Amino acid sequence: MDINCPVCDGKRFKTIWQSTPREFLSDFRKSYYNLEALGIDLDTKFYIKKCRNCSFVCVNPQFRSDLYNVVYNEAKIGQIDKKEWAYQEGDLKHLYNTHHKWGNAKNLMRALSHLRKRFKKPKNENYQQITLLDYGCGFGHLLELSKVFEVEAVGVDIDEHRLGYCKNKGLNVCRPEELDAGNKFDIVVSISVIEHVHDLNKYFKYIRDRLKVGGYFHVGGLNPKVIRKEKLRGTYKNVMPFEHINYFTPRSFDIMLEKYGLKRIKIGNIIQEVCSPIDYIMPFLKNVVFRGFYPDGGLMVDMIKVRD
Repeated sequence: MDINCPVCDGKRFKTIWQSTPREFLSDFRKSYYNLEALGIDLDTKFYIKKCRNCSFVCVNPQFRSDLYNVVYNEAKIGQIDKKEWAYQEGDLKHLYNTHHKWGNAKNLMRALSHLRKRFKKPKNENYQQITLLDYGCGFGHLLELSKVFEVEAVGVDIDEHRLGYCKNKGLNVCRPEELDAGNKFDIVVSISVIEHVHDLNKYFKYIRDRLKVGGYFHVGGLNPKVIRKEKLRGTYKNVMPFEHINYFTPRSFDIMLEKYGLKRIKIGNIIQEVCSPIDYIMPFLKNVVFRGFYPDGGLMVDMIKVRD
């Protein structure tokens, strides 16, 4: 279906990338995607377009809303077998789980650094337990790490297999719509999710409604620079229009934040080793020069909720 820009509701777009699954899927990914479940084949054309009004970049047309769950469940069912190593707890052969726990440790430290006043005194004097929502909890790495700091963490996801995997580990997880709307969190973390979201306005409203005023929101995802990078290389990993449908620019991101009472903040180097002169100026580069939108196509933004 064709869509208006979810950021500004604009209707004028410029095509910046087009391809077919035959061209952008690697042989490995062709082996686990079930294209028939999505009603497409290897020669279906996909387009990535840029809004001429606000600069937001997205896949357009994109799958209908009723196919959203199909993309992450029926259409990817072969991935469970092809990536069996991803489910091996304590499997040091590939270091997969250890690698992802380390990445989530940094995200957790960023969040807790924003709430550092809670740790000023060794006694809990009139402080409530810190609460955290992991939107797109995946295999539950962040939820497991939260236990170390006695953070009360809840995870939501739409991938039924991963939800089952987390539940088997005793983690508190559910689908987004199953989480009580009255729950308010000090921290919301959403890594590698925003580029997947079919309804961005619903997503930001969901986060706003569940984040306390003054609460911290951390997002990691993709920006449009990754499209040019992978196009030049001729190998597509992050430009994957079945799943990665949103690519924010700084301008379009700030427009969306303003709509939902969120504001960007600056965060320094948290548990970042200082090994060379560039490491001393990285906080400046991240917060002032790149503003969370990096040349490699990554997006890493820290925010607080300033109003309901």
